[in-house]
Amino acid sequence: MLLRQDRAIIAILIVTDIAFYSSHNNTVSASDISSRTKLPKRSIEPILQLLSRASILESTRGPRGGYHLAKPKRLLSIADIIKAISVDEKEKYEEFTFPLFQQVIKPLWQSIDQKIMKEIASITMQDLIRKAEEKGMKRPRPTAINFTI
Repeated sequence: MLLRQDRAIIAILIVTDIAFYSSHNNTVSASDISSRTKLPKRSIEPILQLLSRASILESTRGPRGGYHLAKPKRLLSIADIIKAISVDEKEKYEEFTFPLFQQVIKPLWQSIDQKIMKEIASITMQDLIRKAEEKGMKRPRPTAINFTI
């Protein structure tokens, strides 16, 4: 599962960006993410769609549309993100039927993968946001809610 490391890192970066820059009444657009991360918008859009389908993100359409987290930061783990983007990946090596792969390499890789997933399941989006703040990164101030009647 973690063989597609580049895609996993990009997905984690995208979700962290959204968690850091969105607020209760403010979404983050794909263009905003693209500008901050220097990733082409067309390359992040499929990842945003996968994350939305997996209920990691919620999207809002329209001129002020964009993305925000679908659940609280403390409940969203890095493992959740990786599982969400791994849904459509086919294992490249499933067709390997020779004994050395099936009996030695594949079980080893699965064991390593399970250990990694267990470790990253304990790291939440809240942990990453806290690290960003400890590094001196400033979050935008949320705009005040207007209760005009």
